[in-house]
Amino acid sequence: MAREGRLGTGPLMIGKEAAQVHSMELRFGPMTDALIRREGLNIDDQSRKLLIKAVAHALDAAAQKLERNAEFDYSPDPAASRFPKWEPVQTEPEKSGPTLSVADLWKRWKIYRADKKAPTTIERYEASLRSLSAFTKGKPAAEVTSDDLYSWAVHRRDVENISPKVVNQVDLVAVSSAFKWAASRQGGKLISSNPVTRDVRLDLPKVQKERESTLRSHEITAILQASLGVKDDPKNPTSAFARRWCPWLAAYSGARIQELTGLRVEDVENEGGIWVMHFHKTKTGQPRTVPLHEHLIEMGFLDFVKSRKAGPLFYDPKRSTGKAKTPQAEQRAIKLADWVRTQTNLDKAVDPNHGWRHTFKTRALAAGIPERISDAITGHSTASVARSYETPTVGMKAEALSKFPRYVVR
Repeated sequence: MAREGRLGTGPLMIGKEAAQVHSMELRFGPMTDALIRREGLNIDDQSRKLLIKAVAHALDAAAQKLERNAEFDYSPDPAASRFPKWEPVQTEPEKSGPTLSVADLWKRWKIYRADKKAPTTIERYEASLRSLSAFTKGKPAAEVTSDDLYSWAVHRRDVENISPKVVNQVDLVAVSSAFKWAASRQGGKLISSNPVTRDVRLDLPKVQKERESTLRSHEITAILQASLGVKDDPKNPTSAFARRWCPWLAAYSGARIQELTGLRVEDVENEGGIWVMHFHKTKTGQPRTVPLHEHLIEMGFLDFVKSRKAGPLFYDPKRSTGKAKTPQAEQRAIKLADWVRTQTNLDKAVDPNHGWRHTFKTRALAAGIPERISDAITGHSTASVARSYETPTVGMKAEALSKFPRYVVR
């Protein structure tokens, strides 16, 4: 039936030859393709059509041989001698590419994750992978073992003076993310498995917390008073601007200091009659908009913003050499923390930057501001999936901040 063109119908078959080709394809095409795959052949379309015919003839010959066998005729098959012995094409083994080092693996991971991870996360991981790359001294990433990684973790703690907590929660998480991707299909299976096993981690010493993380009343007063007393600095004006305004902005928003030091003039605007700050670059990668507390406006923050005209408020891009790995906003945040400690003799057990987040949430709670609203203002994750469907508006946040008590500093 297939050779006569009577097997199956096609959308457009003009003439007997077209019908025969279509019928042969339906009957013998799948078997031919299976043969091609099994033998690893790479042939063109015309050769495939010829092979389909050959498969059809071979099946006829096989049927005839089986018929003879059924009649107890097991003599050699005369048709078999017509074909030369099949010898598969011998291909040269694929040459392995250049050895992939830890540094190479990291570069590929960064390119792949550029639009999937927050820029701040990639920046935070950078130092970890640079350290591992130096420690492994060019050793192929595929040959890095869990023992190597544990030795590196100890090196980070004992030689580079990185706390065990940071090694476990940042360094090893960063390395695991890169190696796990390299072992996956998405990463092209560059390595066989992720060497960061469960036992690759440092023991954490039991630390007795000395005090609460919230700033105390006298600490709040000391920091805000110091901020009010900042004078202009013609040599480094943006440094003085950060000291003058960032502590107050943190006090009234609970924002991370690095989010504040990264603010640009364009990030402060009037939205529907409400003055707001837009945080585009955050730790979580989720942008958010926070209304300005009325006290900040009364103190002249908007006048300061308008005086800056355009660009970053708290750092000067012209002062960057372009060689530093740490972003200018982060550098400014670090220097601001050092300045606060110097000016106020702040307790070493409290963070001069992050302490404002704890303080804001505590004062918001006392003022009766709903947790979902204060979370939206500070950028904290919601407590449940259901809560994540709630998106407090700018108006809702502004109304909540109107209840937030003013800081009285004399």
